[in-house]
Amino acid sequence: MITDNLTTCVYFSSILPEKCPVLNAHIIETLQKRGIPYVHLSGTKDIWCRDFMPIQIEEDRFVFYKYTPDYLQDKIGLRLQTNPMEVFQTESNQLQPIQKNSFSLDLVLDGGNVVKCGDKIVMTDKVFVENKDKSNVEVQRMLEEAFRCEVVFIPWDSQGEPYGHSDGIIHYLGDKRVLMTNYADFDKTFANDYLRILEKHFDVITLKYNVKRKHERSWSYINFLQVGHLVLVPQLGILEDEQALEQISAVMPACEVVGIPALEAVRRGGALNCISWNIKA
Repeated sequence: MITDNLTTCVYFSSILPEKCPVLNAHIIETLQKRGIPYVHLSGTKDIWCRDFMPIQIEEDRFVFYKYTPDYLQDKIGLRLQTNPMEVFQTESNQLQPIQKNSFSLDLVLDGGNVVKCGDKIVMTDKVFVENKDKSNVEVQRMLEEAFRCEVVFIPWDSQGEPYGHSDGIIHYLGDKRVLMTNYADFDKTFANDYLRILEKHFDVITLKYNVKRKHERSWSYINFLQVGHLVLVPQLGILEDEQALEQISAVMPACEVVGIPALEAVRRGGALNCISWNIKA
């Protein structure tokens, strides 16, 4: 499984510099200083590359899927649905080798709902809701066949998080460890359910913030971008910023952890993992 610590380059939407100019400038400066290759992809219709680009399982295996989520079914949403095949045609020189080594999964899926965790993948069970034409057993079988591993399902908090993305809940740390966001600050029932399920498979570390009033956007720290040994953590200009950097640095001692001003993206509903697509080239 190609987890984040094995990735070597990162892609962003060509729209990102327009929509999030400060965020884009800080990310590019950080990557350039460390010699990490990056590309801004043409043909994208929004900034959330993670959601529509294929999922790399092995060096020569990429899983494509149907990116037609329920939250993009109105007039505006339909205009924002990026067809990854159109991106690949536009960026043929960059992406042609990937398209040759692809697997097409006949399921509605978001890349943001796929967190690769060593020999497992963690997803919310929203994937069952979006594929009601198939039984849950059949959906699970198709996912595990495509990803060649066990899939661990956690409940979808449809009221608190309409997108159903697992990358807003956990991030894989390596060595069968996952970092979980401070979900208990907002919904203790779901937080306990996540812990109960995840602890059957991983050692779970939870982010916690020592502040009088928990900020509603503090969920976004878990949505950091890791490329190899570089970790870019969202910064929001709030008290939790420094505490998030300290905790993530402590659980990832082999990595360089850098804060990136990310409010431009977080206000739109996502953070640094959401706007990126990192792979092992």
